[in-house]
Amino acid sequence: MPNRHAHITITHHQNADSPTGRRNDLDCIRTILTATGWDERYIAAFEAAAQAYAGREDAAVYLARLDDNVVGFAFVELHGWNRLAQLQGLAVAPSARRQGVASALVSHAEGWARAHGARGIYVDTPVDSERGRLFYEARGYQLGYTMPRYYGDAQDGVTYQKFWN
Repeated sequence: MPNRHAHITITHHQNADSPTGRRNDLDCIRTILTATGWDERYIAAFEAAAQAYAGREDAAVYLARLDDNVVGFAFVELHGWNRLAQLQGLAVAPSARRQGVASALVSHAEGWARAHGARGIYVDTPVDSERGRLFYEARGYQLGYTMPRYYGDAQDGVTYQKFWN
């Protein structure tokens, strides 16, 4: 059953053979990431990741809809060895930003992580993504560490963490 956050509908996308999974729902990933200006290598990787995560027990794919149009997505994966969840992907169409879509997606990912026994969650983002960094800080994430050259030779990454206790 869909969950609602204001006028946003969030659905847990499962594999395409399940009653809630529709393969064409994931086509939105390319559209959203292209509109956001992502490189093709990242777009292709996220499309493949969405298909893989949708069929796994230790991961979840969430899609956000406004007026029945998919405008955002999030992937979350639980790492069993350290009981930490990782927000593997989060993107919102430029036309749907500043409407609570990212917050709703992250809330659902965090809820899934808690329900699956995670002791916390973390996310990686480019060090120069001020908007992303401010978003995670506002949601209670704390700076964990910086990863030199994480996104390529010229772009460092930063990890934000949030623990439940």
